Amino acid sequence: MIRSTMQKRSKIVFGFALLLSLATPQILTFAQTNSYSDSKPGSVLFFNRFSSNPVNPAQGDTQISITNFNQSSPISLHFFLIDGGTCSVANFGTSLTQAQTTSFLMSDYDPGIFGYLIVVAESMTSGRPTNFNWLGGVAHIRENDGRVGALPAISIAKVSAGDVSPDPVTGDFKLRFNGSEYDRLPTILAVTSFDSQVSVSSFLYIYSPPTDLFFGESGNTVNIFCLIFNDTEQSRSSSFSVSCYRQDSLANIFNRSGGINQHVPPGRSGWIRLSGSGSAILGSLMTRSSRFGGGYNLHAISLLGNHEIRVPVF
Repeated sequence: MIRSTMQKRSKIVFGFALLLSLATPQILTFAQTNSYSDSKPGSVLFFNRFSSNPVNPAQGDTQISITNFNQSSPISLHFFLIDGGTCSVANFGTSLTQAQTTSFLMSDYDPGIFGYLIVVAESMTSGRPTNFNWLGGVAHIRENDGRVGALPAISIAKVSAGDVSPDPVTGDFKLRFNGSEYDRLPTILAVTSFDSQVSVSSFLYIYSPPTDLFFGESGNTVNIFCLIFNDTEQSRSSSFSVSCYRQDSLANIFNRSGGINQHVPPGRSGWIRLSGSGSAILGSLMTRSSRFGGGYNLHAISLLGNHEIRVPVF
């Protein structure tokens, strides 16, 4: 049952491996220690993009799907819909029974709005954010200009057990993405590959998660420093800013000094390193092309030590 209330806004091998491990010091690579992922279950989900067409939902809309993989326990969910234009927040609550999945259209919940969605697992009894690393989701997106893609939710696990405790000073509830309470969030991302934008149109969606989900935030600008590499290993630097949420084509964002198409001409490809300059950043890329299209979440290169989000509870 779903409850919803809308508010505004072999031995040899083993022996060899054992000897090898004793002879060689253990060095963990970033890939082994990184817990940022869109292919694992978690307690907090970040959907990097949603949009809908208020006049014609058949032309542009987003379907959000969330599944509780736990086969014995239900869970309460708190949804926070962040308007990419104003940073205002709308929120509603839902519960999922064990092994249940649910889907809904953004045209029904937030028509005409674009932005991103944060979903927090909360205790069925206390209403507090809690450890429930059993959630996964995906956003199926169809944009007005014909771009389509399926973007899995970024799943953040709660590392510590139990519920989040109130802040001893303020009494607020804060989600601390510091590697000890929740997984850490990225501060350096990568557009892993893109084709020349002469004949392809790739859109970047990027944002810095808010620190307050009570009222949202406005005027919080994050400067993104970028290195654009082409397929001959040559790089070019650039930068842009993000206030609340940035949605734009790569050609428009990187249009200085002859633009991205001069650095990555027709028939060539490249990749981009984006640094949040000490702020948490998340994002996705969606591409429209006569041959290939679709979307993916940006890969994390480096994680931030700590990022906190203040949340209301039911």
